[in-house]
Amino acid sequence: MNDEFLLDTLVQSGVLVAIVFGLSGFIGKIWANRLMEKEKQKNIIEFEKLKRQIQNESDEKLTSITHEFEILKSTHLREHNDKLIIYRTAMELIATLLSKLELIVKKKRPPLTDVELEAFEVERLRIYAYLAMLSPQEVMDANDNLTDLLLAVVHDNEQAEWVTVRNYALELINSMRRDIGLDKTPIRYNGKR
Repeated sequence: MNDEFLLDTLVQSGVLVAIVFGLSGFIGKIWANRLMEKEKQKNIIEFEKLKRQIQNESDEKLTSITHEFEILKSTHLREHNDKLIIYRTAMELIATLLSKLELIVKKKRPPLTDVELEAFEVERLRIYAYLAMLSPQEVMDANDNLTDLLLAVVHDNEQAEWVTVRNYALELINSMRRDIGLDKTPIRYNGKR
């Protein structure tokens, strides 16, 4: 009987042990799931926090970049507009000078009077000052070439063909057009005179 009792006890203990192991596994799964769910919620919260932080930083950077871009765009547009005004003003002054000099070169009028010479000097210096404010060297060089030719005609009584004067003026106009981004194809005089 002792053997049977012992066997029954062992069997009952084994069943009990199996039940305990089964329950502990089940309870362990429940705890593990709860711990995993808790960890998952913690990770979701951390992820959302990190996502908001990155979004805020991105928004701040985008706002900053947009602001800087608007300043650069405004500055560029203002500079471009200033160049248009300066180039237009310079060309008006040059046209006035050239109209008088064309007549002198073609011997249709006498040389410039003292008053006209003074006006010529003031206008050429004004043109130079206007251009020097915003023009690249290419425009300044073209202006210098035209001005040197005009000075030689006006002060040194050098002869210059009107075609040469016109070509120097066109060189200046084309350099201005390239600078302000107009059609980069150079313009040329296609008339017969």
